[in-house]
Amino acid sequence: MSRGIIEVDRVVKRYGNQRTVLDDVSFSIEEGAFVTIFGKSGCGKTTLLNILGGLDRPTSGGVLIDGVDIVGLAEDDLSKVRLEKIGFVFQDFNLLADLTVRENLLLPLRFSGKRDNGRVDELLKEFNIIDVGNEKAGKISGGEAQRTAIARALMNDPKIILADEPTGNLDLENTTHVIDMFRLARDDFRTTILLATHDHDLARFASTMIRLNDGKAVVETPDGQ
Repeated sequence: MSRGIIEVDRVVKRYGNQRTVLDDVSFSIEEGAFVTIFGKSGCGKTTLLNILGGLDRPTSGGVLIDGVDIVGLAEDDLSKVRLEKIGFVFQDFNLLADLTVRENLLLPLRFSGKRDNGRVDELLKEFNIIDVGNEKAGKISGGEAQRTAIARALMNDPKIILADEPTGNLDLENTTHVIDMFRLARDDFRTTILLATHDHDLARFASTMIRLNDGKAVVETPDGQ
């Protein structure tokens, strides 16, 4: 039986003596899937994404990313997994406002030591931001900024993108465009997408939904899929 690209096994997360945020969470994600992590604010969506991305560690349980058990990794090895296998997209874009769109895209290559080899121009064209490639990131629109953030997340050709409320600051039109960009990333670059949201309407865009409630996770197939 083949393993998924993400395997979560009985993950528990507690913070000190506070309530349990994640309680015995298990699921498997196949490569190339588009998955929504759905739940109300405070249900543990960001905590789960941070654990999957190696930014936080579970209190107990296991997490495999592309066959690598990341829970027990030393910090240097964990950083390498993040750099090589995972791209991150955030609600507030996390672009450097004083750098151009092109310079923001180049940042992951600087950290990884890789060469451009035309990757920047490919992504600028693919995500329809080539016309603002030389504009400062602080001067572009919200939709352009989020497309830039998705393109930057793809610069190191990751197998997985983790997106935390990426449409939270966008209107309906730009939300639709950004969802299309995630679909493009999945279809054209074979990237597995996990998108956390509290917006139930976004569930219809995903092939699978992980519903979080009171620390528990239920895997569902959205209506119409």
